Amino acid sequence: MINRIAQCVITRYRALPKTGKPAAKDSSSGKQKHEWTVLAGFVIQDTKAQDKEFECVALGTGLKCQHRGQLSKFGDSLHDFHAEIVARRALLVYFINQLYSHLHNTSSSVFERDSENNRFTLRSHLRLHLYTSQCPCGSSTVPDNEHDTMPSKRRKINPSDCSLIRGSVQIKPGRGDSIPTLSMSCSDKIARWNALGVQGGLLSNILRPVYIKGIVVGDLFNHSYIDRALNQRIASAGNKTMCEIYSTNEPFERSQSEMLKKYEPDDIITADASIYWYLGAKSSTALVNGSKQGAKVAKRGATACQPPKQRSEICKLSLFHMYSTKLQNNNGFEPQDSTMTYRQAKDRASKYQNAKTKLLSTDEFAGWVHCPSTYESFTMDGVYIEEPLCSKVK
Repeated sequence: MINRIAQCVITRYRALPKTGKPAAKDSSSGKQKHEWTVLAGFVIQDTKAQDKEFECVALGTGLKCQHRGQLSKFGDSLHDFHAEIVARRALLVYFINQLYSHLHNTSSSVFERDSENNRFTLRSHLRLHLYTSQCPCGSSTVPDNEHDTMPSKRRKINPSDCSLIRGSVQIKPGRGDSIPTLSMSCSDKIARWNALGVQGGLLSNILRPVYIKGIVVGDLFNHSYIDRALNQRIASAGNKTMCEIYSTNEPFERSQSEMLKKYEPDDIITADASIYWYLGAKSSTALVNGSKQGAKVAKRGATACQPPKQRSEICKLSLFHMYSTKLQNNNGFEPQDSTMTYRQAKDRASKYQNAKTKLLSTDEFAGWVHCPSTYESFTMDGVYIEEPLCSKVK
């Protein structure tokens, strides 16, 4: 089963166009450099199926993220484009489309209605798995004997700085000489998904938690480290939802380990671009610096968001617009005002937000860097609402 999950994602990746995939690039020395990347994907297992038991429904590649000085206040670009995060955002698009299909009976859906609370739930015979070609960054890569002393090895920063790190959480990219980001490590984010579900705050308004059943990891695998980072931390915080952790030797040809079999270390570099794909998409989409490849990126201080055709489907603004128009306002749920911001829409899922607050207030997650409301004060149409007014909108 384990290798089949990995193969499912890798095979789908290979079938996608070359745009955005790692390639050979000329360098100033005249010698070609060969890009490598991380691949991650979500697979749904149908325990009732006779032939098509495993199906890849979303995937992403990538290794980078934006620092605070690069972020857009309109939610029209990604802050974090590590493979696991890109894949999960593509999964949210897939979820929204599947919920829409159920509501409009356009095709079969992986969800069914929960009659008790009028929300949806993943069908009981389906299981969600995550594959990643390399161990998630952050705590999953830290040896057990170093885990408790990690903070003393990190950079010394002003306590008022939002990149402050405590306990076992870590921000990307995790280097002391880099500009601080607002993105937590993949280990931290996956641990949160394990505790609260991959659906996040926005979809929690209409969807019950969807948990990862199993995580399949390629390179840099160490069961003890990963289990501590993804399972034991949330167990210590009082959560009982844990995932199975597996190793696979299934090769991903553009991984760092595979590229090092062909080239010298100095001849390989991290890929600049990312790609995402979800089941139902016409093709994959390439991203550079969090925006669609080829799109005109708005300069810092821009007064308007990117036009819809230039935005990726997986940025916060696109997901919010898709959720609002396809699901929230047309299907018997509590109406959503057009002036409601992304942050306010997420806060409506009170049960999810209470569980999140409880989790992140524990010692294991106490250093979590929350995204400032400055970057979530946009409406579904991309209108930015200044915070004083934003706080008054209901």
